[in-house]
Amino acid sequence: MQWEKAIGQLRLNLNTIMHPLRSYGQGYYVDAATEEIISLAVQLYEKLSGVDRPYHLNHDKLRY
Repeated sequence: MQWEKAIGQLRLNLNTIMHPLRSYGQGYYVDAATEEIISLAVQLYEKLSGVDRPYHLNHDKLRY
């Protein structure tokens, strides 16, 4: 439960930070970038916890 709450708060904070970009029609990119940043944060947590997995950036999400 704590994990989901922490990820949800991170997602909300990222959306708040990047909200001005939505005013310029960049909402699609904000959503894609938010998910990629969260994925990177999870990977960082895993690496710090001793789990080493390769990370593959999904470039398809970042194209409109």
